Amino acid sequence: MKNFKILLVDDEPSNISILMGIFGSDYEMYVATDGKSALEIATSQNRPDLILLDISMPEMDGFEVAYHLKHTKYTSTIPFIFLTAKDDEESMIRGFNEGAVDYLTKPFRKEELLVRVKNHLLKQKLQNSLSEAMNNLQEKMKELDQAEQEFETIFNQSQNGIALTDLETNFLLVNNSYSRITGFTKEELLTRSCVELTDIDDVEKSQEAIRTVMSNGYVENLEKKCIANNKSPNVNISISMMPDKQRLLLNTSDVTKLKIAEKKIAQYAHIMDKNIISSSTDLDGNIIEVSEAFCKLTGYSREEFLGENHNMLKDIDTPESTYKQMWDTITQDITWSGEVKNLKKDGSLYWVNATIFPIFNDDNIKTGYMAIRQDITDKKRIEELSITDALTKLYNRRYFNEVLEKELRRVQRDATSITFLMLDVDHFKLYNDTYGHQEGDIVLAKIGTVLSEFANRAGDYAFRLGGEEFGLLYHSEDLQKAEEYALHLADTITNLQIPHANNSASSFVTVSIGVVFKDSQNSLTSNEMYKIADDCLYLAKENGRNQIQIYKYDN
Repeated sequence: MKNFKILLVDDEPSNISILMGIFGSDYEMYVATDGKSALEIATSQNRPDLILLDISMPEMDGFEVAYHLKHTKYTSTIPFIFLTAKDDEESMIRGFNEGAVDYLTKPFRKEELLVRVKNHLLKQKLQNSLSEAMNNLQEKMKELDQAEQEFETIFNQSQNGIALTDLETNFLLVNNSYSRITGFTKEELLTRSCVELTDIDDVEKSQEAIRTVMSNGYVENLEKKCIANNKSPNVNISISMMPDKQRLLLNTSDVTKLKIAEKKIAQYAHIMDKNIISSSTDLDGNIIEVSEAFCKLTGYSREEFLGENHNMLKDIDTPESTYKQMWDTITQDITWSGEVKNLKKDGSLYWVNATIFPIFNDDNIKTGYMAIRQDITDKKRIEELSITDALTKLYNRRYFNEVLEKELRRVQRDATSITFLMLDVDHFKLYNDTYGHQEGDIVLAKIGTVLSEFANRAGDYAFRLGGEEFGLLYHSEDLQKAEEYALHLADTITNLQIPHANNSASSFVTVSIGVVFKDSQNSLTSNEMYKIADDCLYLAKENGRNQIQIYKYDN
């Protein structure tokens, strides 16, 4: 959420201080103490993603600021929330009439404010992403439609040139369109032959076409370049033998513009194929077309895709509910948008922001689905780096705080249980003093590898909480299973047999562990769970190290 900018508009220092304390670490914050300053910031390069707006302010109140925001082109799309002490119905109604997306009265609950702000920001981001994707798609479709309309105009409004010649293609009779196509007057044409007006590179082809007419009676769609008056048109000619077998009928179309348009269409198609990550399926989800860009991203060829299902790209970590929700949406003829993690042919992961929509034919009958994607793998990797410890490759403390809250809510919702394990490397400072910090880093990395192996089930997480302190969140059926899991982990680390001469508990590197088990029958909070695990870890170290202390929270 740190990429989001919030503008706080309030003239009370105490309110500003409280709100900065709530939002300061999670968002990029800007403050205005009056309406004029707020409008200046909103129209600057630091354009906010959301505005928290007080009503009661000197000179220009919040309603006036809202009016200017909604009636200024640059700021009209910025969502704003009234955050005010005015709790009367009239003010609330006026606030929404002025365009507010929400209205909160003081005093407010911190949790409610954070959730509402986050929801409005994410909603705005989703709307912007969808709008951008659809605008890009509409622009590309508009270009294609324009080219197709050019074709329609050429075909519908052009008049074919008709000419009658003798068997040596000397002109006997021509119409106005033929004259227009060639640029010669009718009188000038009657002194020439069709072969004479043929570009030298196409003479042999034209003579072969005449020989075919002599034997078969007709030739269709002969394309050649003409030598015309002040121009060199490309023409398409159909030649038929007249019934008297002494004359030839030429039906000629000027396809110069058509050739240019075809080239333009081919260029557009080539650009889209190379750069737009897209695919189309039939109604059953079988792939019928993919772009070269999609093949390049995934490592599969077109031939490998055709007739297959997108399940071939499915990542096992993505829950089935995601695909069910996607399919339920598009089968109701509603566009679906979201982020999806998939597997390339070589087994590596990639992320895309996908928009999937139904395709209809000219009779408005749905024939399948099309997906347009944006590769966001680099963005996801950056996000992953922000929650990953560089040395051990485990999740960091920041992500631990987020996951613990989420998992505790899931325990309550699904009536399951969870165990939090906190471990500390015994006498790690002495290890560093004896063997050096570089060797100490190697020890931490090895322990990180062990923890990763223990957290290999869906819903298990391993963390480096700081220094030589680690954490593990895992699911156990009961207290006994939780304890067995922790003992197995401790034994596995000891069995690495990493020498530690100054370890009072062993001649090898060992760990002390604090464990707390929680099921849905108690109201243990994240802070309480962390403190209990920390207290148990302290006891394990006080009692001689290289052991675990486990505690079950009771109501």
